[in-house]
Amino acid sequence: MNAIEKLQNDLSLWYESSSISAFMHWWKTELKSFVPAKYQERLFPQSLQVLLTQEKEAVNVWCQKGKQLTLYADAKNEAGEQEQWWHQVQHIINQAEGQNVVTKYLLANDEALVRKVDLPQGAKDNLDEVLGFELDQYVPFSLEQVQLGYKLDKKNSNDEKIVLDLAVIPKEKIEQILAMCDEKSISLDAIDVNLNDSEQKPQPLGVTLLPKEKRKAKNYFNLKLNLALMVVLIGLLYFVMYTSINNKEEKIARLTEVNAQLQKQAKTAKLLKKELKEAIISSKFLQNKTKNYPHLVKILADITSIFPDDTYITRFTLNHENIQITGQSDNANSLIPKMEKSKNWYVPIFSGGVITDPRTNKEKFTIKAELNKPKEESDDNNA
Repeated sequence: MNAIEKLQNDLSLWYESSSISAFMHWWKTELKSFVPAKYQERLFPQSLQVLLTQEKEAVNVWCQKGKQLTLYADAKNEAGEQEQWWHQVQHIINQAEGQNVVTKYLLANDEALVRKVDLPQGAKDNLDEVLGFELDQYVPFSLEQVQLGYKLDKKNSNDEKIVLDLAVIPKEKIEQILAMCDEKSISLDAIDVNLNDSEQKPQPLGVTLLPKEKRKAKNYFNLKLNLALMVVLIGLLYFVMYTSINNKEEKIARLTEVNAQLQKQAKTAKLLKKELKEAIISSKFLQNKTKNYPHLVKILADITSIFPDDTYITRFTLNHENIQITGQSDNANSLIPKMEKSKNWYVPIFSGGVITDPRTNKEKFTIKAELNKPKEESDDNNA
């Protein structure tokens, strides 16, 4: 057994004993149950098995498709008699229409030695060598005299040991079977053991007693195709995911840039809003001051119209609440009644006494008055 065959055998044993095989069988069965019956054959094609059993000189041909096993009786000659067994096999292959046909020869149960063999788990990697070395413990023959085959008994195997169904047959019997089939141009795919009697329907043990040099090379086209499709699928998935992620990254970059611009505009708007608010407050401050206190021009105009020509002002003081006027006049006492007529102030009074300036012969005075709020403007605004 070369390295590739050993690897294939190890993988096959591992797969058969694993839960993946049971799951895939269950999954395929459940999936098939949802498919209409007329489409099941197309979507889930089954291998057609031809089982050959021999009773003395007569060879019986059994045809198994799925779970249905029947004795083949559809090939008849011109006389209406059943064709010879090799013609029946050829007829089945011709009628298969490209469907995979597996031909097996089933030895009678009494023609082979079948034994249960317990081996440690460590022997799983070298079953052929272990069985060949310990064959004399199970059968009274040497490895050169017999052809052996085995299959894993998954039901009785566990983590500590593996249980095999070992079948042994003399090589002379294998040579006779191969010679008979070669004479009739029938190519065998396997030689197995029939567990049932000849009166019952055949039940293969599931081992392969066909010599390795006679076995057909396995066709891995479907496996290669599935692997290729899987690689393409993974490539497409990677491309879609990469494209999707790349598009999202570009979109995030654009949104980040837009968000930065919006944040900048929001900060600018916030500053402008603050400046506008301050400007409004400032304008209202001046406006309130204008509303609450008479304008300087109006006060000066009022004083100019009230004071006579013989009166002049040497000092004028204005604050938020009152005014103070210092000057000289020919008749300072007459100024108070005149100022009382103005609506821009009230309660004008002299601050200090009125004295005569010897240089100008005029009366020096200082008048204080409380300012009034501009009632006329307030009324206009309320209106």
